[in-house]
Formats: sequence, C-alpha cells, structure tokens
Amino acid sequence: MPSSGKRFRDNNRLKRPDEFKQVFSSKHRSSDNSFLFLASRNNYDWPRLGLAVPKKHINSAVERNRLKRIIRESFRLNKKKLKGNDIVVVVRNKLDVNKKNIALILAKHWDKVI
Repeated sequence: MPSSGKRFRDNNRLKRPDEFKQVFSSKHRSSDNSFLFLASRNNYDWPRLGLAVPKKHINSAVERNRLKRIIRESFRLNKKKLKGNDIVVVVRNKLDVNKKNIALILAKHWDKVI
C-alpha cells in the first residue's frame, strides 16, 4: 500500500529488527558529528525510516521526542526523492535540539545518502 506524500504513515516506518539489520549492513552512509545516516534499497515503491536516538546522547525524553519529530518531518518533505529506500538515522553525539540549522543538516544528508 503506497503512502500519501503528505503524511508520515505506518508503512513509512522500519519496525522489525531484521529490517534494521539489513540497513545497518549496507554500505550507503552519510555522517557528521551529530548524525549517521544509513540506507539500503527496499522492494517497495515508497521509502521507510528507522530512528535510533539513544538516551546516552539526549537525556531528556522531551528533547528526544522533539528531535524525532524534526527528523520525521524532514523525511516526509523529502519522500519523493527517497523513494524505494530504507533509511536509518542514528544520533551520534549530544545535540542542541533548539538549533534552527538541524533541518539544513538533515537535508544535506538526505541528498548524500541516496
């Protein structure tokens, strides 16, 4: 079932450990001090996203959830060019969630990972 371009639907999520494992074994990567993006092709006509935002790097649940919302929104806006890919975003270091440039950093990674 393809997803609408306007929403982040359930079929746009990576859910099972084997789906994450397949993406982690892929060679398509993009990274900087804050994020690691991993990508692999999927058998669908739509992209799927998995998130790994550890407590170790973002202590506050409010900030972790806010960062996940920001990443999902950026993914939703870039869905058309990510078509047919599974992508996992891993937060690598402490990050100020209130910074306005997070969207620019994410946009650079979306272009680089595919």
